[in-house]
Amino acid sequence: MRHFLFEDKPYRINPKFKRKRNEQDSAVALAYLLRKLTPRTKYKSNGVVKKHRVDTRQKCVVKMQYSDSKEAHKVQLDEYLNREGTDINGNRAELYGTNLNEYRNNMVDLNFRIFLSPQSDRISLKNMTENFMQVLQQRMGVKLYWQAADHYNTAHPHSHILINGVDQNGNPVEIPRDIVRTFMREYARDICTSQIGHRTRDEIEFEKSKEPEARRYTRLDDSIKYLCGNNLFINNNQILHDRDRIFSRLENLRSMGLCNYADGVYNFDPQWEETLRANSRYNTYLSARSQLEYSEQSDLQVFSGNSGAITGKITKIFSPNDDTSNNYAVIVESIDGKAYFVPLLKSPVIHDGKIKIGALEGDLVTVRTYENQRGRVTPVIIKRNSGSVIREINQNNYTGHLAQEIKTPLKTMGSL
Repeated sequence: MRHFLFEDKPYRINPKFKRKRNEQDSAVALAYLLRKLTPRTKYKSNGVVKKHRVDTRQKCVVKMQYSDSKEAHKVQLDEYLNREGTDINGNRAELYGTNLNEYRNNMVDLNFRIFLSPQSDRISLKNMTENFMQVLQQRMGVKLYWQAADHYNTAHPHSHILINGVDQNGNPVEIPRDIVRTFMREYARDICTSQIGHRTRDEIEFEKSKEPEARRYTRLDDSIKYLCGNNLFINNNQILHDRDRIFSRLENLRSMGLCNYADGVYNFDPQWEETLRANSRYNTYLSARSQLEYSEQSDLQVFSGNSGAITGKITKIFSPNDDTSNNYAVIVESIDGKAYFVPLLKSPVIHDGKIKIGALEGDLVTVRTYENQRGRVTPVIIKRNSGSVIREINQNNYTGHLAQEIKTPLKTMGSL
């Protein structure tokens, strides 16, 4: 079952839900209608005049995660949402939502976390969040227990919403897939637009001017892919249109280590697209590539468990250093020469300021996955001793840098 929640859609799936072929979710229908009614603008792409619909509504980033941990639920409510230094004056953020005592009295293990970050700093976060929750409950046909807080301690002010796993009638909360995929983003944009109006042409042009610098996959990258064709390089003389923006994007990709330039040709890392898409989900992914000790940057990939267990060394543990992400992750450089970015599905225990995941940086580990009854796949990190890892290296004839380093102490001891 492909319910691996390290991917970019971390929502819970109801395995019994089936949509009729001709049945269309109203949120999807509305999104389609909005796109259809949006004016088109003409632009040139590789000599061909095309029409592109520009959605002038305000933009808003929407993310959702869930947890089955009562402990994590309490940490979110009592520590994270209203922690010190997050409100507009640098004080403790204020909680708002349904009655707080009722929320506490009805808390269960299951909890949902929704993150809303409007592009414009002119948006009233509390108004946006209250309207968002009102419409969400109407769409789901339930009354939820929820709490929220607005955070201003980053470049982009944003709101965090915490939803209890049972509703006000005592029923388990299930958030349908269509709501997560389409409804949340579409209505967040509508709510923001209702506050301050549509984006102006100048705002859209300013956004386009920032696109070459983005550390995620963009529309410019679609143009670059088209120019590459089936190759992994672009010749300067291939770029005939939108040259300034494409060259600017190429130089930024080069600074990220995703391509290099020589003799008028940009040559791309085979994983450049996958890396950009991964970095949009995990904002430490690009920096992880540059911190590998035993592997090439192109060897790094997101661990999904599809290839089975991996054995290697933890060379980096990441904790959230940006309030727009709750991602904890570890880098495991494998004895087979590859490297893996392993997102941790649940926030680990923090003790005396240290992250407790059953191992520390520098430890040898095996990472495998287990699947619970809901089909949720979770990583398990198991500490290993050097003797057992050396046996695995010898059995598979691994000869990479890490494999050689692990075997070296044994050889040195044997020569004494």
